[in-house]
Amino acid sequence: MKTIQKLPKLPIFRHEVSHKYYCEKSNKWLKWSTTAVCNELTEEAKFNIDRTRHIWQPRGETIHTCLEQKMLGSDDINMGEYKEWVVSLFSHELFEHFEPMGVEYMMSNPEKDLGGQLDLIGYDTKAKKIRLIDLKTKGTSALKYDFKKRTGWREPYSTDKQLGCYIEMLKLNCDIEPDVCNTIWAYQGKCMLNEDQPVERCKDAWQEAWEKFEAKQVMF
Repeated sequence: MKTIQKLPKLPIFRHEVSHKYYCEKSNKWLKWSTTAVCNELTEEAKFNIDRTRHIWQPRGETIHTCLEQKMLGSDDINMGEYKEWVVSLFSHELFEHFEPMGVEYMMSNPEKDLGGQLDLIGYDTKAKKIRLIDLKTKGTSALKYDFKKRTGWREPYSTDKQLGCYIEMLKLNCDIEPDVCNTIWAYQGKCMLNEDQPVERCKDAWQEAWEKFEAKQVMF
């Protein structure tokens, strides 16, 4: 039987209000985050997202916390008003053969002045693979837009570059690399696991995103 090692706690923490990461090893606040680098939204799109923050932020934070508690073995989980999301998430077949190695795991890349936090990484005992997983939550209206009668469910967008950043930091901080990546999309009463995202594809997407981001910093 394969023995799975839990990832060690790293000397980094995040200030939740500013969303900035502090690396204790290098004794400094890191300038960038995974989210900041991967965010390529227009100003109008950012405004619209911020306008509905009061809706999506508590939903996302609550469901992420519930999954964290579940992966840490808690049986007393407060789902609040998002029970339909959380129950369907917990019921997904993946978690019948999944051993968590790290959950809400903070990492850093001091050379890039970068911090980030992956949602979940663990060993799939059925597929015999280490899976790096990102969790996304969707609102009630998404059931109408993401699930079509004729074509079925369609993944809203790609998380390749975000997961690619975590792959890079996992190698740097823990000297491990996942075998495959996935995104879990939690809806009200539904939970979808996407098709496997190849590690190399995610790494390439992240490299492209970083180079574009770095070029912008030089320009401005």
